[in-house]
Amino acid sequence: MTKQLSRRHFLKMSGAAAAAGLLAACAPQAAPQSGGQASGGASSAGVKLKWDTFRGPGTGWNEDEIKSFKEKNPNVDIEFRPLTGASQQDNYGKMYALFAAGDLGDICAFDPSHFHFWRAINKNIIGPIDDLVAADKLDLKQWYDKFIALQMFKGKQYGLPSWGWAGQDTMVINAVQFEAAGEKLPDPKAHDTSMDQYAEWAHKFFKDGEHYGLGMVFDEGHLVTLTRAFNGDLINEDGTKCLLATDKNAQDGLRWAYKLAVEDKVLPRPADVTDMAAAILGGKLTIQWGGSLDARNFKRGIKDEKVAKAAQGLLPTRQDGQFPCQTRGGTWNILKGSKHPQEAYAFIKHITTLEGCISFNLKAGQGALVRPDVVAELIKQDPIHEWFIPNLEKGMPANAPANSRGREYTDACVQWATKMMDPKENIPFDKGLQDLNDNIQKVLDMEPA
Repeated sequence: MTKQLSRRHFLKMSGAAAAAGLLAACAPQAAPQSGGQASGGASSAGVKLKWDTFRGPGTGWNEDEIKSFKEKNPNVDIEFRPLTGASQQDNYGKMYALFAAGDLGDICAFDPSHFHFWRAINKNIIGPIDDLVAADKLDLKQWYDKFIALQMFKGKQYGLPSWGWAGQDTMVINAVQFEAAGEKLPDPKAHDTSMDQYAEWAHKFFKDGEHYGLGMVFDEGHLVTLTRAFNGDLINEDGTKCLLATDKNAQDGLRWAYKLAVEDKVLPRPADVTDMAAAILGGKLTIQWGGSLDARNFKRGIKDEKVAKAAQGLLPTRQDGQFPCQTRGGTWNILKGSKHPQEAYAFIKHITTLEGCISFNLKAGQGALVRPDVVAELIKQDPIHEWFIPNLEKGMPANAPANSRGREYTDACVQWATKMMDPKENIPFDKGLQDLNDNIQKVLDMEPA
């Protein structure tokens, strides 16, 4: 049975989120799991843990979670060590360095959707938690199945879900322009708007030098949902082969974007619109291809509904019946070889409860749509969260590079796709497609990280 969140506590966290604003918003042998309480609770002896993370620093969420955990487990001290690198990938580099130096925290996070999860397992950095979960009789149905699946590798569980959403699956729409033009808005929960219709709107709302109908970037997340919207995919399920050279459906997706960006020149170049979130809020962009978090943040950022009003459309259902999206999510892990796995487990369980996850959304500003009960509470605060349920329940999993070369993979995607889609580069479609395919494949052929 899930614990009910008190209205007072929920409103308190909601107020904190409003004040702070939201951030922009993925088989080795088991480590020893004995000592302390077998149930996964904290030991009665004095214990010191270290927590390394770049999730939440500066919001007060981390300190609040440590304090509330300490109230229930007075003999456990947790040292919070915020990671504040220039980028998320820099922070992973810091964690690898800490591990090499023998100083990585007992609690850490190597997120599946940043393609570091499997690498950390293969490098014996994080350990499985199956014994702790079983002894605790933890009900994994508290989370959406898709996000629990992200915690698994070769039949073992290595973490509990932190953040999670359905990726770049949403056309965020400024309804003001639709209403002014007499256009009917899409059903925000239906997958019945065609890609041809979105292309038509891109043209309809385009005014050269003044306004863009559709804006998108060409990073890995968008390339995946673009190819999936045309019944293809970017890489195969095994993460060993780029499909762009052989999958006609994937090619159709790239051709759709190429026509709009290069041939028709109705999509903004990165230099034309440096901040799409600001452009749609300011009435300079009608549709932003983003994700559910972009829709949520767009609505929360609106100051004047005469200028901006939130709506969304989803990508059309595929021929196989699946919804084009990319389930992305994070994890909370335990250092393999930690001297205090029970206490570390008790803490990651604490921060992933209903209250911990609600606070992770509202106070830490994270997009943690990983639990049905959390989504239900967020809907009470803002009904826009109901729009996200279909893809949370039935989303398509992310295909990850088998060699865990996540940084190189995502860099290749954005570098070569952005170049291909830049009208000033004037690259023929077939050459741009081949270059993109070859450079992604070059990464997939690299030795494991």
